[in-house]
Amino acid sequence: MKTPINNELMINNIKTSMEMENQFLTAKDINVLNDFANNKITMEDAISNIKQDAISSFKKMTF
Repeated sequence: MKTPINNELMINNIKTSMEMENQFLTAKDINVLNDFANNKITMEDAISNIKQDAISSFKKMTF
């Protein structure tokens, strides 16, 4: 069974791994991960949500 402490450790591990690649989690990303860890959304929903945010952010970039 997942516990809040395990969820926090999981998210911190993801955050640290991403920071090593110069990528950073937003507050919204962390909320999605928490929702997934607490079985509020499916993995497919979490991936879809993060993809939509990435696409939205990319469209805002200017080159």
